[in-house]
Amino acid sequence: MSDVGVALKTKGLSKSDTIILMCRSGKRSVKATNLLADNGYTKVYTVVDGYEGGKVKESKNKGKRMKNGWKNSGLPWTYSLDRDYMYLTE
Repeated sequence: MSDVGVALKTKGLSKSDTIILMCRSGKRSVKATNLLADNGYTKVYTVVDGYEGGKVKESKNKGKRMKNGWKNSGLPWTYSLDRDYMYLTE
């Protein structure tokens, strides 16, 4: 948890600033959101259904992550990442 605090401080942020978490399906980010909230972060949110969303259960696309999620909802995305907005452990 201290790594998160250090990373936020480096960016000039505190426990009262808005933090938005996203993972592939939304399951890990909701756990992380709850952990941060339990540790005093007051404006921490998760992107429901994550970046790629859930897997299709039927049709020719069965098993592919093609329903809901950020990417499949038509929201803006790119494979080009800006390191200034990322939290890297090393």
